[in-house]
Amino acid sequence: MILQIVAIVLIILFLLIAAVLLIPFRVSTAGAIALSKTKFEARISWLGITFWRFKPRERPEKKIKPEEEKKPVKKPNLSKLVSLLLKSFPAIEILIRSIRRAIRIRKLSLDFDFGTGDPADTALLAGFLWSVGSILGSVFPAMNFSLRPDLQEVSLDGSVNADMTVRVGFVVAGFLRAYTKKPFRQLIYEVRTMR
Repeated sequence: MILQIVAIVLIILFLLIAAVLLIPFRVSTAGAIALSKTKFEARISWLGITFWRFKPRERPEKKIKPEEEKKPVKKPNLSKLVSLLLKSFPAIEILIRSIRRAIRIRKLSLDFDFGTGDPADTALLAGFLWSVGSILGSVFPAMNFSLRPDLQEVSLDGSVNADMTVRVGFVVAGFLRAYTKKPFRQLIYEVRTMR
């Protein structure tokens, strides 16, 4: 009798873990960008239930007391980090491929008005951004990219909206495959000890 109950509990636990790994999460973001302030919201839902919502609040500035001493921060060994990053490139490539398989973009909308104050610089930057937008539009067909240059004054005003699904199973499997490589493990250890 006890073995049957344990078996049923294990089967239910296995099915729950499989459901979390295989059923996609839906990630929705919306943001407004301006020179004076930026607003951003994000929401993650699963099976139609929103379980995480992010809406930033304005925080009062923290006053620093003069008697508080800052803890010494360990300086990163940049040459070691770069060397580990280069050695762990195959593992990072595995991780990037798995993330690419896991994310399906349903809608991505970028709409911006911008200006640098100089008509020549604004036109140059607009041409560069339009070319990047057309490349991204061919890679992601669900992407809508709109850019309007302001040749008169310095400005930045726009909005970003995204709706995508993420399958956690692909990310977990890719991370575990990448973590089997020793340089990738060392890179993670070095990055964790920098704090």
